[in-house]
Amino acid sequence: MAAKLHASWAHGFTAVPENPATRVLRQGFGATFTIPANTGEWIHLPIPTPVITANARAVLDKVLFLFHARNTSSLLQVDVYDGPTRILAVREMRIRGDHSRGVDDKNVVTLRRPAIRFGVGVSLLVAAGQNQSEFFVSGFGGDFFHDLP
Repeated sequence: MAAKLHASWAHGFTAVPENPATRVLRQGFGATFTIPANTGEWIHLPIPTPVITANARAVLDKVLFLFHARNTSSLLQVDVYDGPTRILAVREMRIRGDHSRGVDDKNVVTLRRPAIRFGVGVSLLVAAGQNQSEFFVSGFGGDFFHDLP
């Protein structure tokens, strides 16, 4: 069998805040979330998921998320879900800065999770410091493998 890669991405303006009251500016190049001072917000990223290809279940190799933690904001946690099941939680990250224009060691999480059953979702916990801050998402995706004959 040969493993075939399937990379699936979505545009940043499809990212969704958990709190519907969170201010979001959606533009052609992404979404900017305004996070009030001294608070946090979950931002959810739905990844188009090729669950089955030619009778083979997908292996989720990695998730990638392009972001810019502006002002005093930082990325604290990344949770990855297969449908309703959390399959990974990466905590205590505290990542700041611009990671919105390309893949780097701060915006990729490797899982190598076999037998994906449902749609993949990534949830980012973002916090603002002492000042109101912005968190920008330009795109996100996943690398999937299928073992095909």
